Amino acid sequence: MTTLGQELDRWQADLENLAETSTTDNWFLEELRLAEAQHTLVAFRGRILPAIAAEQPHDAIVADEIEHLLDGLEDLRNDLFRTVHPSDSHRKIAETVAALRALANVALRFERTSV
Repeated sequence: MTTLGQELDRWQADLENLAETSTTDNWFLEELRLAEAQHTLVAFRGRILPAIAAEQPHDAIVADEIEHLLDGLEDLRNDLFRTVHPSDSHRKIAETVAALRALANVALRFERTSV
């Protein structure tokens, strides 16, 4: 398995662990979304995005889109730190994480077809 594939699997497993922990520990939805956002930002900026950027030139387009989504996710995460935050922050975080998952899978497909 490739480095990108390994990093995506690791990120997915960590998100699943967060979901399980949030259920067993009775987290509020806000706590789960905050943890998902924080973990996703760290994983993508630290490991996944560099692995994508190291690939073929067409991956730069995907990397740019991912970077744009990460910037928005960071803003949403910061919103959750405020006492009063937009009521749709939780939904937007979930949607952004889903979009990141889809784009990362596109990058992984590019990587597999270029080998």
